[in-house]
Amino acid sequence: MSLKLNVLSLNRTDLYAHALSLFVRSNVHKVLDLSVSQLLDFLIDVADKYTKAPYHTFYHAVDIVTILYYLCHDLNADMYLTDLDKSILLVAALCHDIGHPGFTNSFQIKTQTELAEKYGGTSTLETYSVHLTMELLDKHSTANSHVVRDTIKDLILSTDMAYHSELVNQADQLVRLVEQSRKSSSSSSNKRKHCTSTALVPSTHLALESRTSLCRILLHAADISNMARPWVISKQWSDLIVQEFFSQGDEERKRKMTISPGMDREVCSQPSISLKFGQLILPYFESLVSLLPKSHVFVDFLVANRARWERLDQHKQSPTTIRRVSSDVRATSTTTITTSPSIASATAIKYKRIRLGFRSKSFPTVLYHHHQHHHYQSNVIIEKNNLLPLVNFKSSLLYDTTKTNIESIVLYHPYDQ
Repeated sequence: MSLKLNVLSLNRTDLYAHALSLFVRSNVHKVLDLSVSQLLDFLIDVADKYTKAPYHTFYHAVDIVTILYYLCHDLNADMYLTDLDKSILLVAALCHDIGHPGFTNSFQIKTQTELAEKYGGTSTLETYSVHLTMELLDKHSTANSHVVRDTIKDLILSTDMAYHSELVNQADQLVRLVEQSRKSSSSSSNKRKHCTSTALVPSTHLALESRTSLCRILLHAADISNMARPWVISKQWSDLIVQEFFSQGDEERKRKMTISPGMDREVCSQPSISLKFGQLILPYFESLVSLLPKSHVFVDFLVANRARWERLDQHKQSPTTIRRVSSDVRATSTTTITTSPSIASATAIKYKRIRLGFRSKSFPTVLYHHHQHHHYQSNVIIEKNNLLPLVNFKSSLLYDTTKTNIESIVLYHPYDQ
């Protein structure tokens, strides 16, 4: 996996394939006792619950899942976690912004929306996402354990930015705990040097509470990682979140409300917003490096991107027309909008269609999948008793054409290279 993977380059169908591959490779379906077909059903139903807000979409959800997969499998966070921990983490990540309307918790409370009235004034949207997630878990009869569901709820609620400072403290505490564990394991290294299983290494043994804390830390890191990604990807996500911010600011102005900080297009600029956010999250990623040394890559990108934003901040930009990505098919369908100088792009957003394909015994380039009911309305419609070209994804596949379902998938991801 690579941080160069840009989910915004995928159309809707490829996005499902990508998300499915990460869940299958992480054995989520086995841990939750789902077939791959049932897992795909769940993914599609989750996607259907996301709105068409500029930023908080299913694309954002899959992006966070992608970064978590990278943290776990490439940066070695999974050495501290069980398979169940990772499965809970990925499900929480996929669902953490379900139903997000594109307006903040503060806006919900100030305008006394139905969501605020129903879900309260603390973490309103996150509580709403928890509610929708539990409904979907019920529908798919999975993750039925109270412990599993309580942990999913805990993780989703922790994505409220109001808990950022608390998570910084949790990260620092976990760093100290892991360092103590490493010292302890070092003192007994002679006893362990003949062990063949890495599972016996004490440094990887964390109590349940500490593992849950680590999951919160990782999920938050992924959720705020846009500024710590390669510039082209980081800039695209910045364009989307600023669109969402300024839309809220416009609505607040229309209602003659006090405009929320960072959301007034007449006062704030995209570079200034990005620089402030980068300054806020830098200490968090520096703490993460103490836990996962390889995660310095995020700090490196943060520093490099900060320099780019500083240069943009120094130059007054004229109004620019940028392309807003469609919420359904981001690789093939865009809408042109005119924005203020603060959203001006340093470079045009360009979407490159990534060619991905299945390798199978019976169908060399296309995976066909049998679904039992309508799932969503998009450019791809899955209907009862239809064999539908579902994904265009590079994999090895064992496929039973008689049962018309996926028996097993041995996935090979192009970004492994």
